[in-house]
Amino acid sequence: MAAIVVGAVAVVTAIGVGAYVLLGGEGGGAAGLTDDGPHKLTVPKTVLDEYQRFGDGSEESGSDTAKDMEKSGVKNGTAVLGQWSTADFGNYDPADPSTAGDFPDRDELLSAKGITMVGGYGEIADPEKTLDKFFANIQEQVEKSAEQNTGGMENAELVGEPEEVEIAGTVAKCQSTKSTNALTNKESTDWFCAWADRSTVGMVSPGDNAGTGVGKDTAVELTTKLREQIRVKV
Repeated sequence: MAAIVVGAVAVVTAIGVGAYVLLGGEGGGAAGLTDDGPHKLTVPKTVLDEYQRFGDGSEESGSDTAKDMEKSGVKNGTAVLGQWSTADFGNYDPADPSTAGDFPDRDELLSAKGITMVGGYGEIADPEKTLDKFFANIQEQVEKSAEQNTGGMENAELVGEPEEVEIAGTVAKCQSTKSTNALTNKESTDWFCAWADRSTVGMVSPGDNAGTGVGKDTAVELTTKLREQIRVKV
């Protein structure tokens, strides 16, 4: 529900926003890839000036998560999830359904924008392969969700293939999704992006409830800016 409310694209909702599921295929453009030393991903309370985190964010670094991440090329990995919105969610915590009463009112939700980030950090020997495994797992989870009729959005589907984009210091790709927003009942096409570098991998899914969709250029810009704010030196 939370991912729908803040307008996250169908991919995030369809997989249940499980960070370790995505980290778990080949190609990509490595021209801009650099190694600037080990970094980790954080979930600040405020990002991009106007987006406020709801919930505390989460980190998973247990043995099962580490094993899942190592399969996709992230050694000694920690999975990270963060969700932010321009709406005021008060004390709502996505991990605790009993706090749902703290949702904003409908008018505020209808004008809200949101960003969901699913990613992780560790040691990444081959960012290109890690990124492609990331997208392969997204495809698998979306298809599985559609078959089981789960995920909270109607007619959610990936559109086309991942497209290479430039995000400095990374290999990165973006893809579009088509879905019907459960809050507004409007269909829209939105883009999400993912990057990988030598120590971090992440997917950024921006959205809004206006029904106009989030274009590729906007998704790239927001992903670039969010990565700069949440990626910090270890």
